[in-house]
Amino acid sequence: MKLSLSACTLLVCCSALWVVVSSSRVKAPRPPPPGCDSMLAFSSEVSSLSEGNGNIHSRSLSPWTWKSSTVKNRIPSTLWEAECSSSYCSSPSPAGTDERNLNSVPVYQNVLVLTRKEGGHCFTASYQSVAIGCTCVRATTN
Repeated sequence: MKLSLSACTLLVCCSALWVVVSSSRVKAPRPPPPGCDSMLAFSSEVSSLSEGNGNIHSRSLSPWTWKSSTVKNRIPSTLWEAECSSSYCSSPSPAGTDERNLNSVPVYQNVLVLTRKEGGHCFTASYQSVAIGCTCVRATTN
């Protein structure tokens, strides 16, 4: 299954919304669970998402495929990451040859993830660097 950047963003927003909805079922505020410094609060405001950009991962001059990683105690539990299809960029010429002076490299973005502490209801928040696509750059020269 391949997801676009918009779909990945939607997945993160849905995961955050799930946490908000789950916590809103509680009538009165409750204290943090034992061993936690504080409760995690999310804003219920969700920005509108655009329609996305279709199959940009395969139309790019630096195409990529999507791979997933799933961790049970993480929110979002599944993250999708781009893997560049080649070290070189595709030529825009009809011949379709690789341009050896252009390299295909991943573009990274930090994604906020929550990780449940072992045996409890506490989460730690951290950023994970995730490749969100690939782009063409000039090859490095010595």
